[in-house]
Order: sequence, then structure tokens, then C-alpha cells
Amino acid sequence: MLTTGFKLWFGFAMAVALAAVFAGYTSGATETGPLSIGWKGGVGNHVSYTILIFASGVLAMFGLIAVAFRDGDAEVQAEVLGLDEAPVGQVAVGNSLWPVFGALGIGAIGVGLVVHSAIFVMGLVIVAAIGIEWTMTNWSEKVSGDPAANAEARENLMRPIEIPVLGTVGVAVLVVAVSRVLLASSVTGAVWVATVVGLAIFGLAVLVSQRPQMPRAAIRSMLFIGVLVVLVLGIVAAASGEREFHHKGSGAHHDDAQAETDH
Repeated sequence: MLTTGFKLWFGFAMAVALAAVFAGYTSGATETGPLSIGWKGGVGNHVSYTILIFASGVLAMFGLIAVAFRDGDAEVQAEVLGLDEAPVGQVAVGNSLWPVFGALGIGAIGVGLVVHSAIFVMGLVIVAAIGIEWTMTNWSEKVSGDPAANAEARENLMRPIEIPVLGTVGVAVLVVAVSRVLLASSVTGAVWVATVVGLAIFGLAVLVSQRPQMPRAAIRSMLFIGVLVVLVLGIVAAASGEREFHHKGSGAHHDDAQAETDH
């Protein structure tokens, strides 16, 4: 019997496969190329066709996994394990901001390909860092049924790495993002931007120092929101381009050099 999860993922896989065939025929493919995955003819645009076929294969794999594990049905698991009742499920976990930053990193990669190489590198760094952090968070949530013990296990493993490495990378990324904002602003606007950012950082530091009982989750959320705002502004500023710089006296120096050449 096919499970609901299998039908969902396999339906997505078939839709993406049909999209690959359509993309192939509309980009110059031969008669049987897209249907035979390039075995009997050309597939048209190789990049779009390959991406869609690969995505279809991944979705089909998800469907096979879903049907193999019977969509995680408790009664089926108990029957396979020979138990009267299914084992206790995983403890529910809270919300995570890693997907938000991961999407931001992917967006930065796309913008960087068109706008500036620095934004592209920044996006790669963000995606790599988020991938590691998200993976370790998922691992820690499955260590035990105690959320406090899971959080402690993650901190013991990741804190010695996060503080020096991510601190350095985070500062570098923020410096690049703020520099894009300053370069895109006018001379007066850059001064105001630097002033507002500095006052915001100082005010947040004073607020945290005056409330030592503030939960760590609240502090982490404020930092996440601040970093997200800076990164988004940096990407938008990089896309809009830098302001024009006018060097004073350049024309006079050019005229003097031309006069000396004439003499």
C-alpha cells in the first residue's frame, strides 16, 4: 500500500520531471532526447534540464524513504519492532532561525553572481556556517529526551569552535555589509548611518548590561534580528551600486602636467 507521504513526494517528482522535459523541448532538444535523459538525442539547455532532473531524483528518493518507513506510523513501527506499543517519539523542539539565515545566504550568492564578488563570497560563507550550525543543532536535539541535556551537549561540542571561528567570520561579514551601505549612501548619509548603527550597538549593550537576568534566548533573538537587518541592507546596497566619487583638484593636476609636456 502506498503511503500518503510517498504519493506527495512522488507527485512532486513527476511534476519536476515533466518540467524538465518541457524545458528541454523549448530549448532546442531533439525528439527523444529529453524523454531518454540524453541517451537518444540532445536535451536542449543542459543546465536547466540537469537541475530539474536532479531535483526530480531527489524528490523521488524522499518518496521511497517515506514508503520504506511507512510515514513514521506508530502502529506500523510497533508491528515491525515486535512491540505492543511504539517507542516514545522525539521530544518536540522549538523554532529555529537557521532556515532564515540559510535562505539569506542563498540569496546573497545569487545577488553576488550579478552584482559583486564580495557579496558572492559572503553568501558562500553564510551558507557554509549555517549548514554546520543547523546540522549540529539537529544532532543535539536527538541526543536524549531532555532538552536541557541536549542543549548542554551542543554547547560543550560547539562553543570552543563557534566563539573564535564564527566570531571572526561574523565580524568580517558585517564589516563588508556595512561598508556596502556606507558606499551606497551620500557623504552626509554615510555619517548618519554610521552614527545610528553605533548608537544602536551601544544602546543594546547598555540594555543587556542593566538587565543581567535577561534570558539568553532574548539576547540571541535581538542579535539575530540585528545581524539579519544589517545583511539585508548590505545586499540591497550592493545591488544599488556605489555612489559617484569626485576627486577634487584632479583637473588642475592634469592641466599642469599637460603644460609641462608642451614646454
